[in-house]
Formats: sequence, C-alpha cells, structure tokens
Amino acid sequence: MPPEVDLDKCEGIGACAQACPTDVIEVQDDADGNPKSVIARPDDCVECGNCVDACPQEAITLE
Repeated sequence: MPPEVDLDKCEGIGACAQACPTDVIEVQDDADGNPKSVIARPDDCVECGNCVDACPQEAITLE
C-alpha cells in the first residue's frame, strides 16, 4: 500500500519527496495556496519507508 499523508500535519517542506527513490511524492499547492505533499504515483511505491522516516512532522504513514 502506498503511504498516506495527513494534510493537517503536512507543512509541504518536501523532505519526503526528496527521500523517495521512486518519485512517488510531489509537493503541490492546496486550494489555499499552501504547499502539501501528495502521493502522485501510488502504483510506483515500493514501501521502503524512507518518506515516513524523513518527515519531521510525522505526517506520513505506511499501513
């Protein structure tokens, strides 16, 4: 299963996107113009957990 992002916790700094070896995560602006990490290519996720470890806000989980 691909990671899930808690958008209430996410500050969109992009550490998760940088840590992802398969470019699954992108930082995009939400409707209010705030940067948020989104799972852009969930089928490419290899469930390595790098994104979970890289997120300082603990906004990402792998189930």
